[in-house]
Amino acid sequence: MLQLFLFLHVMGAIAVFGPTFVFPVIASQAQKSPQNGPFAAALSDYIERRIVLPGAVVQGISGVALILILGADLTSASYRWLIGGIVLYLIAILFAAFVQAPAAEKMVRLTRGGPPPGPPPAGAPAGPPPEVLATARKLQRGGMLLTVLIVAIVILMVTKPGY
Repeated sequence: MLQLFLFLHVMGAIAVFGPTFVFPVIASQAQKSPQNGPFAAALSDYIERRIVLPGAVVQGISGVALILILGADLTSASYRWLIGGIVLYLIAILFAAFVQAPAAEKMVRLTRGGPPPGPPPAGAPAGPPPEVLATARKLQRGGMLLTVLIVAIVILMVTKPGY
């Protein structure tokens, strides 16, 4: 039973969080090809809402199942690292659900319809509207935070430091 849940937990982490490492590539391509910006925003939002967030909940469930199967005492030195991992996980999932997902949804709304055809009117600033740029920066900063949290959780899971 332990091996099965460990396999499901590790495969789940790869399937759920792996696609998030492609978000910067999608954003970069959208910047290089603004006509594809609406698709890039919708794709990233779809991946987050349909794969990452539901999968992150399942990851939590499989993690709790592993703790129960192992009979892990989270207060013992050999399992105390799990407390740090759980705290980081909760921060990540709450941030993703309540900050990052609404920002991604906003980007979809802002880019719907794509850029206006033709060159900008005389005197208009070149490039995307300021609200699109601000939302992109917010998504980028949030994505970096989530990446750091995921990597920190993986480090804890692999090294299992005793403290």
